[in-house]
Amino acid sequence: LGVWPSHAVTFVDNHDTGSTQGHWPFPGDGVLQGYAYLLTHPGNPFVMWDHFFDWGKEHNRAIGEMMQIRNRCAITSRSQVNIKQADDQAYIAEIVGEKCLCAVKLGSGNWSPGGQWEMVCHGKDFAIWIKK
Repeated sequence: LGVWPSHAVTFVDNHDTGSTQGHWPFPGDGVLQGYAYLLTHPGNPFVMWDHFFDWGKEHNRAIGEMMQIRNRCAITSRSQVNIKQADDQAYIAEIVGEKCLCAVKLGSGNWSPGGQWEMVCHGKDFAIWIKK
């Protein structure tokens, strides 16, 4: 994919299309789900100012927690992703960071990685765990 995928910039929305422009914004009720994917997967993620500072305390708290998880696990643009499930109920993956393993569930499906994991962030249709 691309010429140099480890240098890809990843984002949920940007000031040219979404935000105050409102041309083709990312669906508002899925923004935190989008960041759960973005901040737990390989890439060079950028968080949109509006989502972090202007969308309220819940978005600020959740996105902040996800950024801390990314740093805690040392997830990089070259981290390995092991997809466990991808269907109309849920997307589930384990991400191998340089310091720890992370698991993410997106969607309405019921799933948990088990007892050796600690849930560190969750919200509507997403959850993130770190292996103890």
